[in-house]
Amino acid sequence: LEEIVRGLIADGVLVREDSGWRCTADAATVDVPPTIQGLLLSRVDRLPPATRRVVQEAAVLGPEFEASLLRRVSSEPAACASALALLQESQLLEEAAPPMGAPKPSTATRSRYRFTNTLVQEVVYQSLLVRRRLELHGRVGQVLEAAVGEHPQGHHFSLSDEKLKGVRYLLEAADWARGVYANDDAVRHYERGLATLGDDARGEAERLAVRERLGDLLAPMGRREEALKHYGAVLARGRDAGDRAAQARLHRKIGGLHWETGDRGRALADFQAGLALLEGETEHIELAHLYQEMGRLAFRSGDNPGAIHWAERALAHAERLASAPPQAATALDPEARKESALAVSHAHNTLGVALARTGRLSDAVEHIEQSVAVAQSGELLQAACRGYTNLGVLYSTLDPKRAIETCLKGLETAKRIGDLGFQSRLQTNLAVAYCALTDRCEEQGIVAAQAAIELDRQLGQLDHLAVPLIVLGQIQQCHGDPELAFKYFREALELVEEVGEPQLLFPCYDGLATLHLDRGEEAEAEQYMLKAQQVCERAGLEPDSLLVLPFLE
Repeated sequence: LEEIVRGLIADGVLVREDSGWRCTADAATVDVPPTIQGLLLSRVDRLPPATRRVVQEAAVLGPEFEASLLRRVSSEPAACASALALLQESQLLEEAAPPMGAPKPSTATRSRYRFTNTLVQEVVYQSLLVRRRLELHGRVGQVLEAAVGEHPQGHHFSLSDEKLKGVRYLLEAADWARGVYANDDAVRHYERGLATLGDDARGEAERLAVRERLGDLLAPMGRREEALKHYGAVLARGRDAGDRAAQARLHRKIGGLHWETGDRGRALADFQAGLALLEGETEHIELAHLYQEMGRLAFRSGDNPGAIHWAERALAHAERLASAPPQAATALDPEARKESALAVSHAHNTLGVALARTGRLSDAVEHIEQSVAVAQSGELLQAACRGYTNLGVLYSTLDPKRAIETCLKGLETAKRIGDLGFQSRLQTNLAVAYCALTDRCEEQGIVAAQAAIELDRQLGQLDHLAVPLIVLGQIQQCHGDPELAFKYFREALELVEEVGEPQLLFPCYDGLATLHLDRGEEAEAEQYMLKAQQVCERAGLEPDSLLVLPFLE
């Protein structure tokens, strides 16, 4: 309605007089455009040609823009000042406030404008011929490329004829956002880059890089199926190109996603495929990652000696490559050094949890603290979260206050980087700490466990879902609600019996045995006690080690 009235005023159909507004023509004969787009275009068409060109150039810059940039890209820079004044008078543009933190400009230097409505900018932009749009975006990109400190050129080049240049700038913006854990922004830039590339064969290298990075981001955000699709596409191209290192890396990442859904058979097959591809490639850092993943899988399967063996191999391999002098043939580039630090951090962690299971608690804490230190120094915050998760458990037997502080620090870090999986793990550990070490079980412990369950269900994280279910079962068992305890233990047991993980099987069997015993159902209790004993015998563990250190990652 507002735009219709403005159009009638601009056409002279409505005029202001002393007594108010008056219609100068028969209302029935007035030609009103049938759509808001048509109405807005009719207002633009009434502008002088030079002003019309300026507003079209401004529309390419976006809903808000700097007048100085408009002058640099305009075909008629000298006409910009008068055109901007007229566009303000026509209520198509208005002054915009400076960006947050910037000084407010004086009347003489004001230079930031915005369209009065984003629809105005969109309609003017869409009215441009495609060829003219491409030309203007290319010009804007070139101007921004030459200007130090201005970064929207990726957007403009991606809409010009120089699409590959636009993609490179979009990737730079995405990589920067990823580096500061602005994950939503990073995903948006990567997806924009991928869409810009389309099927252009010239951008194959960029396309593969974008898809792998998208997979790396989407997986911890809970978008696992999308991540698998991206990884699968990159793996297929690696096979076509005969790139064994790339194939091994992708097998490791895909195996990790299968692990999260509880499909350990497929995870193991992927890790073994990666190792087979790198047979004889003794200088590749990817070997350390694969050794570490094999160690982690061995640990979660109850094979602690195997976990220690694989973790020590990973640590030795990564540290040897990282220690090579810069001039050596085996010296790592900066990206490979970061990968080496990541492998070292994870290997220390896996070694620590395996040592903890064998009763060497002080050695375990030392290794996991070293893992966190390496991760923090390299800004490897996801690896740091894993360390915080395990330290929270270990500290609970040594320093209860520190256990809670460590879990809270880890949870804050996981939220900062947007890793929902580690948020669930740390919420679970907090639930254990609050209920075992404080009087805040109902107030904070149960809430934390329920939050973890909700996250695991949302993510389809079946490999971890059993853990908060067991914790809630134990809490309800202690709080005198056996029916709820039965419910949680049974649901957890359905999830863990398939994978056979000792640290999850034992508390399920032990909890159910105790509940049946409390009911006087001795036969059922004895059956679960026997199963719990068999779990410990197969894993070579004492029951106390699974009760004192319940869940290690």
